[in-house]
Amino acid sequence: MGNPYHYRNKAQYPVGMDKEGKVQIGVFAERTHEIIPMQKCFIQNEVAEKIAFAIYKFIKQKGIDPYNEKEQKGILRHIVIKVGMRTHEIMCILVVNNKKIPYESQLVDMLVKEYDVKTIVKNINDKNTNVILGNNNTILHGDGYIYDILGDYTFKISPMSFYQVNPTQAEILYNIAIEMANLNKEDILFDLYCGIGTIGIFASSYVKKVYGIEIVEQAIKDAKENAKINKIENIEFYAGDVEKVFSNLIEKKQIYPNVIIVDPPRKGLDENTIRNILAVQPKKVVYISCNPATMVRDIKLLEEKYET
Repeated sequence: MGNPYHYRNKAQYPVGMDKEGKVQIGVFAERTHEIIPMQKCFIQNEVAEKIAFAIYKFIKQKGIDPYNEKEQKGILRHIVIKVGMRTHEIMCILVVNNKKIPYESQLVDMLVKEYDVKTIVKNINDKNTNVILGNNNTILHGDGYIYDILGDYTFKISPMSFYQVNPTQAEILYNIAIEMANLNKEDILFDLYCGIGTIGIFASSYVKKVYGIEIVEQAIKDAKENAKINKIENIEFYAGDVEKVFSNLIEKKQIYPNVIIVDPPRKGLDENTIRNILAVQPKKVVYISCNPATMVRDIKLLEEKYET
């Protein structure tokens, strides 16, 4: 990356107490949930940092309790901020342990007036879990979405949907994936773990048809909306486990891809998906990975039929 600073479009700050009983936000120490206070990070978006610390000052001033993991009490668990790097639209997600935030309307007014936050969402996570977001969202301001632009395309981003945190490099990454796939107008492309449809939409103009699969239902809703926004007609999206939907497409609907692009989570591909890929034997498989260890494991299995 030419300028590898302040590139992240998503900031996630845990909120809690330190050993001295002071409210802190920052990052977790390695392999612990001890919060290391951090006021400056050279890869975070600078506006997101300012907003996070404005919320931090607000909760300290108003005496709003941070979440206590051990006792499972308190209110604010995480502050999550998403920024459209090209649109400059801002989403703020307040992850809470219960439904009420004291001084909620004052907090919302401050974020809107001082930082021009486009939408503010309250996410309820009352479970004893390491997962940051719960399943219940309440919109406090705006419409619950922001938009960003990658390449020639516009993407709608929701609180729950995955979007590459480095959009500058994501655009380069997608173009490399398409180049490596050596696509043509007769190709049927499967985009596995498609998120909000970014890779499939990027590839759609090069192929006959794209099928995107993603387990997060909200992401698939966004993907379908993104296809409409960008007037893409040769793409279909399916919500569900990749291993199950993939099997259904090839076994029941008899749709056979000749190119597959995968961008799985850190755990990599499941065994059933690998079996399906080996059974269908598309001419090319492009593997995008955020975890080299699981990628190496999966590629070793795929080498039964493929050369890297």
